[in-house]
Amino acid sequence: MATDLNKLRVSLTKHGAHKVAYLVYHFPRTEVLKHTDGDYSSITIDYAQACKILSADQNDLPPELWDQLRKYGQEDIFDIVFIANVFSHVDLIRAMTDAIDDNCKVNRGKVIDGKAYTNFAHTIDQFGYSIEHTPDFISFDISRIFYKFYLTKFVAEILSIKLTDAGWDKSNNLEEECLRLGLNKVFGLSDEDFKAWLQGASVLSDDKLKKSKAKRSFEQGIKFRQGHRSKFEGDVKRKSPETQNATMLHNHIQNNVYDILTGQYPKDQIGTEVPTNTGSIDVVRKNKTELVFYEIKTENNIKSNIRSAISQLLEYAYWNRIEGVESLVIIGPNTPTRNAVKYLNTLREKFRLPVYYQYYDVSKRELNDPV
Repeated sequence: MATDLNKLRVSLTKHGAHKVAYLVYHFPRTEVLKHTDGDYSSITIDYAQACKILSADQNDLPPELWDQLRKYGQEDIFDIVFIANVFSHVDLIRAMTDAIDDNCKVNRGKVIDGKAYTNFAHTIDQFGYSIEHTPDFISFDISRIFYKFYLTKFVAEILSIKLTDAGWDKSNNLEEECLRLGLNKVFGLSDEDFKAWLQGASVLSDDKLKKSKAKRSFEQGIKFRQGHRSKFEGDVKRKSPETQNATMLHNHIQNNVYDILTGQYPKDQIGTEVPTNTGSIDVVRKNKTELVFYEIKTENNIKSNIRSAISQLLEYAYWNRIEGVESLVIIGPNTPTRNAVKYLNTLREKFRLPVYYQYYDVSKRELNDPV
């Protein structure tokens, strides 16, 4: 029997995809669907909608993958629930495919309209993908998904389950069936990159992710948003490919630095992955008049970390002409050397660049004072 995506039909007029993610984060799969009626944190979701998004079986039990996913971060759960939601309705698949071809923009009335559009746009916004949200369209950036090599197994399982629901007979492999149906276009990936990603290849380069990122034109150069959704840290001491270990270490530092800064500066607003017109800043601290940008680098060499971070921080602040930037801070797992301190002092004294370095002690989970 041929796969028929028209069989994928979840309610688009009921509002709840992002709420499902919160329940997955807080409850095991045996309990998730018992909390759709508002008994937890006033979260109310249509029961049938939640069942379809989570691909619950005939006994209303979601698959085991949702329990496995709970050991990961909140943002990671959001990413997988988002994909599960998109592939729960043929019109959302079409809306995403059309949006990717239109600079990552979902236009009201083009594929989905009315409450279906409003709900999907709100989901994109709540999951933190939104770049610009107007009454007529929402643009997005889903590229963060592709940096998380540890999530590809869940993406593959979700796609397999959804395609099976659509009648896939499994006479070919998952990658072949997805490419035959053009599902790689939902993610803005070429056939080759999609196949490599789904098979758990190393992190895709920024150049290969261009179609998954909307162009940005923020009037102030930045779109500050407060808050942080935790990411999977794994074991930062484990032996693994360098890019994978760097991702885990970056996640670990970002999770903990957010908590540390929130405690140190209770009156300030702290946000992570804050979008600018030329990329996203790892951490931003904001008060009434000033901004502090933090860039996390994880190489073993402090000189390399400073070199790569400075170019990014200068671009974020000055290419974007963002007003009120007080200081630019590099955070790394390397104790500052004498030469590093002298170099940073020279940049501040001779060139008046407000660049600092803060050492993050991984074993103690402490952030030292800037130098």
